[in-house]
Amino acid sequence: MRKTLTILIMLSLGLFSCESEKKYSDFKESDFYEVQGIINYANPTSDPFDSPTEKNISFTYFIDRPNPKTGIENELEMFEAKNGYPLIVLVHKDDENISFYGRVGILGNLNEKEKAFLKKHFQNEMNKIKEDIPEHIYDTLTKDTITKN
Repeated sequence: MRKTLTILIMLSLGLFSCESEKKYSDFKESDFYEVQGIINYANPTSDPFDSPTEKNISFTYFIDRPNPKTGIENELEMFEAKNGYPLIVLVHKDDENISFYGRVGILGNLNEKEKAFLKKHFQNEMNKIKEDIPEHIYDTLTKDTITKN
């Protein structure tokens, strides 16, 4: 009896001490600032009853640092999230390990390292596309959209 009671007490304490993962709604909007990031993957959830726009997302942020950080969010309702897309990440002001998917896009105030990273990233993405489609189609698609720097 004593052994059973001890086990029940330990299990109860274990369940109550488990802290649930923080959500964006647990904070105030003013607790965050925006940084540039890139989506590593945006995969549909494994639940076949979920909406096709509901995804599990991994992203890299602080792309200008030697050791960027990675964030993960699950079950996000994000149609526009695709692998390799740039995104704006919301980072907590007091703990940069707390981050959330903000929106797809590019910040207007990138530093030189971020610009270089994105330029290289987009060039790599264009090279992948170029390998997958015939040259004359690629040339037609990029003729009016890519400027030579």
